[in-house]
Amino acid sequence: MKGIWRRTLLASLLLAAIAGAYAQNPQKNSSVSINIVATVPVMLSLSLDFDQNSTTRVAGYLADDTGLAGTTASGFQIAPGVQVELGGARLFTNLPGSYSIDVYSSNGGSLMSESGDAIPYSLHLGDSSAMARDGAFCFSQNGKSAMTGDSLMVALEIDTVPAAASSGLYTDHLMFSVSAN
Repeated sequence: MKGIWRRTLLASLLLAAIAGAYAQNPQKNSSVSINIVATVPVMLSLSLDFDQNSTTRVAGYLADDTGLAGTTASGFQIAPGVQVELGGARLFTNLPGSYSIDVYSSNGGSLMSESGDAIPYSLHLGDSSAMARDGAFCFSQNGKSAMTGDSLMVALEIDTVPAAASSGLYTDHLMFSVSAN
């Protein structure tokens, strides 16, 4: 019985040695090329430092002849030529191509009173300025931004105030959106 175990062990060792010898045969070796590919997803985001989400409410008041708004003054005072800084929009993108920043106005680009009076305004984003078309202010941009994002000042400007506009509170709601072209 001892002899069978020894022969089996010896045969197993011999087989392992032969298999190892064939595995080490230099004629059977071949080089292998490994390619590692990393895909970086497109990043395109816009955050506002004057609001927690992508929408904001803009409010201003138009004073009457006595200098009072007629209601509790809230927001900025509306006057011809006034420019009001809303805050900064931080843009981050690794997109090398072009993209659009669209700002949708619930009042079509006007501050609106409860009585329906409208005061149109233009919107500034960084160095660009736009009037609303079809209810949106459109800004075209291109190129990548810094790792921390580019800060763009957001402001609205009132060129003129219609003579028929009544005193009181005027508001608009803006929604910011960014998309690749």
